[in-house]
Amino acid sequence: MIEVVVIAPVRAYREAMAAVVERASDMSVLSHVPSTTEALAAVSRRQPTAVLLDFSVGEVAEAVASLRRTAPSSRVIGMGINETRAHAEAVVRCAVAGASGFVDADQPLIDLLAAVRVSCVGQSPCSPRVAALLLQTMQRRPDTTWAGGPGHGGGMGASRPAASLTPRERTVAELASRGLTNRQIARQLFIGESTVKSHIHSVLTKLGLRGREDIVGRLVGGPAGDAGSTG
Repeated sequence: MIEVVVIAPVRAYREAMAAVVERASDMSVLSHVPSTTEALAAVSRRQPTAVLLDFSVGEVAEAVASLRRTAPSSRVIGMGINETRAHAEAVVRCAVAGASGFVDADQPLIDLLAAVRVSCVGQSPCSPRVAALLLQTMQRRPDTTWAGGPGHGGGMGASRPAASLTPRERTVAELASRGLTNRQIARQLFIGESTVKSHIHSVLTKLGLRGREDIVGRLVGGPAGDAGSTG
């Protein structure tokens, strides 16, 4: 059974989503709460399979980071994403903070359930519109940098500027850092798998990385700050 926590400030909206989840034969609602603080209390007691996080909560990237620290096995899915620049920037920061996928504001509730199921098998659901927001945001952030985390040797720990990457390479690298496969990236960006492979190779070469696994988790926010910022 897929256990879900729903976080949304508006009670009617939150209860409607919870009711839809409960009607699914393979899901149950562990808790539905209006704030991240209450959600953290719930997930600390029992880690859910997935957390549905409405983008209207505010401090959304910080919320993702906090949820991932408290419940590292839970998949966090951002929902209710619109086309504003603020949401576009927040999508990127949430992806860096560990969000597993995104559902935009125009998608039907059935897509929300599908996103939960897809995330639970290790994939990263993301609508074409959200993928476009990621691309456009990365194009506006030419000074995005990459930094190594603990445990990376051979000079991998030093931050390297990504200014030499093209906008498309930065977008592919961002999606790869979320764990998407070449096929998933190709599907989201509407390009060929061989093109994705070429971009990945170029990213590794330009950033001096040894393998694809070194991309994952190595994105550091540009002018907007780190993964815990929301701007």
